[in-house]
Amino acid sequence: MPQEAQAIADREGLALAGHRGCQITSPIVNNADVILVMEKGQRDWIVERFPQARGRVFLLSHWSDGRDTADPFRRSQEFFETIFAEINSYTAQWAQRLGAPASA
Repeated sequence: MPQEAQAIADREGLALAGHRGCQITSPIVNNADVILVMEKGQRDWIVERFPQARGRVFLLSHWSDGRDTADPFRRSQEFFETIFAEINSYTAQWAQRLGAPASA
């Protein structure tokens, strides 16, 4: 994880030490109710390779402005902060739409 992201995670009390990325596979797609992506190109790529995912792949910003969320990799701490705020807002919108408790 980039240092910039780790600094945000530490500040926010997010325990991400055990988090590891992985490549998307058919079992992952088949077991997912909703798949959230940051960019339209990612959404299109997933639906092209996993047609069974159509209708379950959405932009993270779907309930907001529907625009791509920039990748902060190799950018400044300030840019990471901006993207974190966007992601935090978008995930709160998803949680509300999916019926998560207000404290989640």
